[in-house]
Amino acid sequence: MEVLQADPDTDTVRALTELGALEAIAGSPDADRITAEVLILGQDLDVGPGQLGELLLIRGIYLTSVERRPEAVAYFRESARVAERADAIYTLGRALLNLSDVLSATDPAAAAEAARTAIGHLSRIGNRKALSVAIMNLAESLLQLGDWDTAEAELVQVVESDAPVEAELPTSAQGWLTALRGDAGSAETMLAALPDMRASEDPQDKTLVGLAEALTAAARGQWADALHQAQAVLTHAGALGISAAPLRWAWPLAARSAHELRDTAAVRDLLALLDGYRPGHLAPMLRAERDLARARLSERDGGQPAAAAFAAAIAGLREKSTPYHLAHGLLDHAEYLNRHGDPDAAALAVDEARDIGRRLRCQPLLDRADAIEGVTPKVQA
Repeated sequence: MEVLQADPDTDTVRALTELGALEAIAGSPDADRITAEVLILGQDLDVGPGQLGELLLIRGIYLTSVERRPEAVAYFRESARVAERADAIYTLGRALLNLSDVLSATDPAAAAEAARTAIGHLSRIGNRKALSVAIMNLAESLLQLGDWDTAEAELVQVVESDAPVEAELPTSAQGWLTALRGDAGSAETMLAALPDMRASEDPQDKTLVGLAEALTAAARGQWADALHQAQAVLTHAGALGISAAPLRWAWPLAARSAHELRDTAAVRDLLALLDGYRPGHLAPMLRAERDLARARLSERDGGQPAAAAFAAAIAGLREKSTPYHLAHGLLDHAEYLNRHGDPDAAALAVDEARDIGRRLRCQPLLDRADAIEGVTPKVQA
């Protein structure tokens, strides 16, 4: 780099781009400086749109890593625009798949659209890893939206086709979905089909596999194992950001597992973890789940009025979280209402949660709704 920077040209830009990408992905303290410097140099040298698109992309990856997500969205969108103008399909597809990842924290519908567009472009060039990541992003966004059947169809089609993908990524997503629906046996079979991801030291691979394991343990009602696995996923917040997709799903699971175990200390530790972040670093669904965990805890502590806390938490889940998480929150609220003498309101909450469970084909939700209804006092006609 000393030689190349003495009289900088497009070769210098290319080398600095590679270095900046490595520094950003590795979480190096030099990532900010290098990704900014190479972008400035590229503009000074008036590099072509294809190379400029790559520079914008790398800067966006760095901004994502430090939770500056609105800025990252702007860089990814501009990267995609200039890359498309240059017909730089690999850069265009990667810009869009990264855009889908960032948007998924706040706007899963827009994230799904960006992921679908990325898949279209990446399918043209057959880049296995990038295409697999785009498909994974699409599936996760659909899970957030509650369109689980479409997510399943997309993943099955990819895994069973001869599409140029690395099959382990979509298989891990299938494992998530299968475990969420309560089929622990099939989820374990899918986990066994991930040898490369299991052996990987990449934090992204570790969190994807770890979440699948945590969800599988929860599907078996093994709450201590689910808590342990979900907590292990959360240890990668420093590398990936607390709002990265696997961590967004792992925190609510950890909090629910701790609640099932009546492990108040673990719940408080999880709350303290989120409280250590600034509001803009927390995905909306994490903020909503934090409110729900506090509502459950407030009843146990006998402190602030739990009724108001539950009402606010349910409102937050409706606005900011997923249908799946809303259904669990409704069932939490129903349990609270039953304990405090309001069976009619509890029945309404159970009915809404059951409707969601049927739509998602999520057996654990249906089983939980039936269990709560079984202890609900019947009102005589």
